[in-house]
Amino acid sequence: MKRSFMLLFIILFSTTLFAQNQKPASPWKNELSIGIGLGQVSYSNWTRGGEEQLSWTFNLLGSSIYEGKVFKWTNALKINYGQNKTGNSINKVTQNDLLFNSMLSYKSGWVFDYFAGLNLITQIAPGYNYDLAGNPQVNTFFDPADITESAGLVYSKGDNFKTQLGVALHQVVANTYYAKTDDPTTTDIEKFIFETGIESITTFRWDFMQNAFWETYLRFFSAFDRLDTWDVRWDNTITGKVNSLINVNLTWTVIYDVRETLKTQVKEALQVGISYRLL
Repeated sequence: MKRSFMLLFIILFSTTLFAQNQKPASPWKNELSIGIGLGQVSYSNWTRGGEEQLSWTFNLLGSSIYEGKVFKWTNALKINYGQNKTGNSINKVTQNDLLFNSMLSYKSGWVFDYFAGLNLITQIAPGYNYDLAGNPQVNTFFDPADITESAGLVYSKGDNFKTQLGVALHQVVANTYYAKTDDPTTTDIEKFIFETGIESITTFRWDFMQNAFWETYLRFFSAFDRLDTWDVRWDNTITGKVNSLINVNLTWTVIYDVRETLKTQVKEALQVGISYRLL
């Protein structure tokens, strides 16, 4: 099942991003950029304390938008991965995300359009819990994978703001690393979860300065049998462009998912790196 989902994902994104002829009048608008951030602290004959540190991050951002007279097809891909090494400790994973969203909308001529969409959240490499002895592995690529298909209403204003609300089919596909938390007396692994519910996704970009902008992604999901509990993911990135290649990025992510933990998860990172636009 994991191979089938991955094959579908690769075909869907690669065909929309790379298979279109780039003509002046083309209805396709494609963008692809990569970024690399590096950080280092080193010492020689230093008597004031401290530890050497080396960190790096890699990110890939891609989008492909088809703008027709009746239909609009929007695809977005975001990949982040990074590691950090302090002193004599092991390399630790600091960034490990893959997000993909695809939405086909029908222009109704009304304030809201109709849409059908696919949303995927997973990671690209093994992740570990460094707070526990032995640093146990807690996830890996497509293990787990959070997949949602939805249909409903969408409102958009240009390419900078979009919000959608619809009825959703939600699946979590896992092999090893998705433990049940609704039953605290068991540690059994639930390898496949299927539920129906409501999903809302809002994306927004604000260019608040000439060379700085804020991008945000906010997703809510709740199943019909647990409407008192909502899964939340909120991703934020503030980017300041020093020049055409060098950027300063501040990112923070907030996640609330009771199947992972009853506590709210927060991740924040600040980096200076090189960003290059391929398309």
